[in-house]
Amino acid sequence: MATIAIRYFSRTGHSKQLAEAIGEALNLPALDIESGLEKPVDMLFLCNGMYAARIDGKLKDFLVANGEKCGEIINVCTSASGRSTRSQLEKLAEKHSFHLSGKEFCCKGAFHFLAKGRPDADDLKAAAAFAVAVTM
Repeated sequence: MATIAIRYFSRTGHSKQLAEAIGEALNLPALDIESGLEKPVDMLFLCNGMYAARIDGKLKDFLVANGEKCGEIINVCTSASGRSTRSQLEKLAEKHSFHLSGKEFCCKGAFHFLAKGRPDADDLKAAAAFAVAVTM
């Protein structure tokens, strides 16, 4: 059986919401990246967001410190623009030799007047269904 972990970095609470929805669906704890990874995992759901068109430096630090402990990292992201953080994570993966999965879930996240109310209940349900499908 595969070992699975869920970690998130969230400034606004959106990535935490996604992580918690995934955690509930998989019956696993969703922890902040401050928790790190104690031991290697086969699969890491990494919930994160886009902030001013970038990923946060704390997320980069987490990946540098923990990326090699992961069989595969599954990107789960939110941004007001709907843009994925994938391209930035790919650059880090290449530089630091960790495996970023081709599987990804992204949805909009509210920022001021943009994407108001997102992620919503449908987004959280979709994230949970995505996680269940990926782990089967």
